[in-house]
Amino acid sequence: MGRRLQEAENDEVKASLSKCVRCGSSDLEDRDVEKLVRGGDDVVALRVQATVCHHCGERYLPDEAVRALEQARRDVAQGKVGRFRALGRLLAPQPDPAG
Repeated sequence: MGRRLQEAENDEVKASLSKCVRCGSSDLEDRDVEKLVRGGDDVVALRVQATVCHHCGERYLPDEAVRALEQARRDVAQGKVGRFRALGRLLAPQPDPAG
């Protein structure tokens, strides 16, 4: 997608958001956020642009960011992980055997 189209989409999100839909605050900021996408046993961390409410933390993603997250989810679910690099290990709690 061209940079001008991306900027136009971001401007549309900004223009339509004068206040947070969730809490009503007008304290909104455009910034990069990290989103986690899971596919099977794999998890991908993606940085995407979002409009974030400083009051409640609600995040509003432009269409381009949503498409990137959806594509990453499809790729990971299909085992297409070649474009991602390993960052470390993801650990989850083990079930309590006594429980």
